[in-house]
Amino acid sequence: MASSRKPPAKHKPDSAFLPESTEDRVLLSALQRAVEGAVSAPRSLADGRGQGGSDPAPRADIRLLGCRCGGVGSPSPAAAGEGGGEGVRVGLVLAYSGGPDSTALLDLACRLRDRGHAAFQSLLAVHVHHGLQDCADDWAEHCAAQCAARGVECVVRRVAVAWRARGVEAGARDARYGALVDAARKRGAAFVLTAHHADDRLETFLLQWLRGAGPAGLAGIAAARGAEYGEEGGDAVQVLRPFLDVPREAMANYVARYGLATIDDPSNADTRLARNAIRANVLPQLAAIRSGVRKSAARSIDLIADAAELVQELGAELLQWCMDGAPVDMLRIDRLATLTPTRQALVLRAWLARAGVEAPPRARLREALAQAIEGAPEGRMRIRFGRQELRRHRGLLCLRVPGADARGRERLLWRGEPELPVPSWGGVLRFLPTDAAGFDPDWLRAQPLDLRSRSGGERLKPHPARPSKHLKHWYQERGVPEFDRAALPLVWRDDRLIYAAGLGADVRFVEPGAGRIRIEWTGAEDLLTSVSAAHFGPGS
Repeated sequence: MASSRKPPAKHKPDSAFLPESTEDRVLLSALQRAVEGAVSAPRSLADGRGQGGSDPAPRADIRLLGCRCGGVGSPSPAAAGEGGGEGVRVGLVLAYSGGPDSTALLDLACRLRDRGHAAFQSLLAVHVHHGLQDCADDWAEHCAAQCAARGVECVVRRVAVAWRARGVEAGARDARYGALVDAARKRGAAFVLTAHHADDRLETFLLQWLRGAGPAGLAGIAAARGAEYGEEGGDAVQVLRPFLDVPREAMANYVARYGLATIDDPSNADTRLARNAIRANVLPQLAAIRSGVRKSAARSIDLIADAAELVQELGAELLQWCMDGAPVDMLRIDRLATLTPTRQALVLRAWLARAGVEAPPRARLREALAQAIEGAPEGRMRIRFGRQELRRHRGLLCLRVPGADARGRERLLWRGEPELPVPSWGGVLRFLPTDAAGFDPDWLRAQPLDLRSRSGGERLKPHPARPSKHLKHWYQERGVPEFDRAALPLVWRDDRLIYAAGLGADVRFVEPGAGRIRIEWTGAEDLLTSVSAAHFGPGS
């Protein structure tokens, strides 16, 4: 990561000296309202993650041209530090590519800073270096110089663009937002600002329509959204897009009016890319057919966004109902089956999204629901969603990461430690003192302990009053899913099975007394050993 902390240049951009136009006031008002509205919003909104479609602040409309836009000349209570609650983080990260739109954003933010607006006093420009163009290094130098001229700190974040099923553009977007959000968290900033405008929103709508997206996809770019990128568990960061009601033309006019230096990305002219083709070929044709197409489309997108928000709320309510009484992160099939097919799909999508699984195609979703409710026998259902598999067990749906196949043998020597980590099995074998029935510690120390996978035919006697039985029988009785059993090690001593994870010790090797030892296995994931207490269907 490169950093530019140069002092301001002697010659400020012309926007600092030339008279302010009505169009300038609209842009400044849109930016000020978006930021100060987010700063003064309740913490539950400001800290929200993945809240799409909601806009915490009034949005300026370019139709206000010719009207007086108040509030730009003086800070609001929030900007003066009177709103937002104690401890609100108000630093701003500006997504700065060096192109015309982001250059306008940078310049406008600096104008509000120079007028004393408190919310704009801590600015950090972040230029994401994707490494996809030969001139990417020159762009980074340009951005650093432009920031230095305005007295704004600039950092350059280099990212590796991973290929996505949706294409290199999607990979670049994910990498870009990940870098922006991580930079905000390292800075302690609460907000990331981007320069998306009304034309970007319309282009996104058309792209999603061509892909057959539903309401959430067609709603497109939200004015405010909780960050879905970056490291898990970090401070909440909101992505703000203050210019979604402003056309591209207004941003371009601002840059031209003040002669601001920008870069030209040649890939924007490549009409082999769908977005560029829409921008160059489709939007002009639509404008020729209907002069007010942008305003009409904006109204439709707003209505779709409202509908998408209602659908999201309904999905969350139904999801909670289908999860009530089930183990953590599991779905009850009996409740899912009572819903209409449309609501079943809504619940499954919401559940998958909650688990971080990208929305599957509609046909794949229907297949999963058919198998879950009517189809495959218990334990045999296996539908892949990304890196996880959808499985069914005793009337429940759960997601599992595949790969918990049989592991190799691991030999351990216990010397009295409270626990022995077993990385190859992804867990820890614990040795807990007990006065109840347990192993003789000297007996455990005398021979190595072997951790092995099931090979079939093993028997265990976990109850004094019951005979020994095959492990399969005990696992079924305890409600341990078939697909989780391979992740449960067996502990052997001198070729005798003394303990099975998920079941317990063989009572023939334990006895009560002071100073005894109880063995316990803690795996990397919570297994469904307690499912029998919440039995919602036939056994496997």
